Amino acid sequence: MKRTKPAGADMQGYFRSYVQPKNILSRMAAGQSGSVLVLRLMPYILIAVTFPIAFIDDTAAEYADFTVVLLPAFTALVNGPIATAASTLLVVAVISAGEDALGLLPYPESSWSDVPPVAIVGILCTALAWVRNRMVVRLLEMTLVAEAVQTAILPELPAHVGGARVAVAYRTHKGSPGLVGGDFYEVLETDLGLRAVVGDVQGHGLTTVHLTEALLGTFRERSLDDPDLYTLAARMERRVRMHNRGRGEWEQSFATAVFVEITPRFDTIRVVLCGHPAPLLVRGSAQPLSARPMPPLGLADFALQRTQVREATLMPGDLIVMFSDGFIEGRNAAGETFPVIERINAHISSGIRDPDRLHRKLKADFQGGGYKRTDDLTVLIIQAPGATSR
Repeated sequence: MKRTKPAGADMQGYFRSYVQPKNILSRMAAGQSGSVLVLRLMPYILIAVTFPIAFIDDTAAEYADFTVVLLPAFTALVNGPIATAASTLLVVAVISAGEDALGLLPYPESSWSDVPPVAIVGILCTALAWVRNRMVVRLLEMTLVAEAVQTAILPELPAHVGGARVAVAYRTHKGSPGLVGGDFYEVLETDLGLRAVVGDVQGHGLTTVHLTEALLGTFRERSLDDPDLYTLAARMERRVRMHNRGRGEWEQSFATAVFVEITPRFDTIRVVLCGHPAPLLVRGSAQPLSARPMPPLGLADFALQRTQVREATLMPGDLIVMFSDGFIEGRNAAGETFPVIERINAHISSGIRDPDRLHRKLKADFQGGGYKRTDDLTVLIIQAPGATSR
């Protein structure tokens, strides 16, 4: 198994987050650092705004009272126990300094009898913040484990593999825990040429990990020795059957996949489809490399004909775009699917042939068009050497 070692800044096109949140509320929910800081400071900003108004306008005093009393609760929603405890102490100090207590402040009109219930509420809020923090830490640990599993299964691809330029974008389904999804991909340089796969295991999340890992392991091992894609696809089919052995009818899994082989001289490309969308060969424009469709891996019993290996001529600088169905099934508010061929042709016409730039343009099109993912999403772009890209 041969790979060019990735080199930091030369790493192209590896994006786990394909659709970035636009508005501040979405960024807060996504946990982006700057937005989270604003969210955590929000209770104090609220106090800083309402408290001075109470000294100026008596009618605002009632609303300011609620803000002061509820400060620990507001703080506990977006901060940890330390910040919540600090808010509790601040509120107790303000109420103790009220007009009917120490009399240090004309507002609020609080007495000593108000201090105990406020302190009790603050203590409860601090305890709840501690419990919530523990839950968040636990969820974070689970997410990190899921990310480690996903990274082990799908390591970052280098920018160059066997002389070809490579860019890949990967994003799990919205409902997938952590970063674990059902899509898989790989590009390998072998003695028989460059071999690549993009696949989609049935289902989402942790239930797909076992089969995804098994299929990638089989592909990585057998790509080195199997003489052709027909044999390689048969090996992958057998691996799914082994996975399903002993499982009930409704517990069995399957996977779609597209296999691509590029000869060592980069003059011929071969394709095998197993229930997967056809890749695109991009020269002057994008053209599907369609082959006789076969059933997904694990469902070969339903095949009526022998697997077809599609062969086409490859020219220097040609692009091969492979993707999962999550890319072309993304829909916008009007219910329209993502026009991948149309967008690729538009960018090619403008002179963009660099895999990384093309993938970034497609990302911008997907995001800017408001397309929503309904499945895991993978886009893998390979460029044959021998032409200048920009």
